[in-house]
Amino acid sequence: MSRLLRAAATVSVLSVAVPLLVLASAAAGLAPRHWSGIPLSGWEVLRLDAKPRQEPGTVRPPHIDSVTDKLIAMGDTTMVSVVPLHDGSVYVETTSLTPSLFAGLGRRFDGDLVSVVYSPMYELPSLAGHDDGGDAVRTPSRWQRMDPLSTWVTLMFGFPWQLGAALLLTASAYVVVPRLRRRARDTTTAAV
Repeated sequence: MSRLLRAAATVSVLSVAVPLLVLASAAAGLAPRHWSGIPLSGWEVLRLDAKPRQEPGTVRPPHIDSVTDKLIAMGDTTMVSVVPLHDGSVYVETTSLTPSLFAGLGRRFDGDLVSVVYSPMYELPSLAGHDDGGDAVRTPSRWQRMDPLSTWVTLMFGFPWQLGAALLLTASAYVVVPRLRRRARDTTTAAV
């Protein structure tokens, strides 16, 4: 296999494997952290649901109003809901995982206070539905709110542990596979 073909195959595999690894980590409850310090706590796509649940009897944390006010001030139209969790943290449900969303949340909040849940099919209007004048702001289309390219970029490059693990696994495959082939070839040559 030529080097160019190997490089293209590696890039293709990594471009799919890293985002899937991030989403699998979130589904397993590991809450992978973005480089900004904000964790991705779960996701919900169609009927697949891997997000944290609000337990019955959850006490409303005192800081939820200030968190909500700061989120509305951010003006990000992809944020659609704020839910308190049993441990006192708040998760922000969003239709798109943009680098600016995580960076903005990281500047304003601690990663133990706020986390993100990815819900690209969410139907409700965003938190930034009205401007200061009270007039309705035109809500972007579902495709614009999902912003798949930004979401892919964030999943691919924003979570350093998952990216590093995928690169390490790929590099080890490039070392191990040729050695196994060489060993199998040596074994068949010695048997003949």
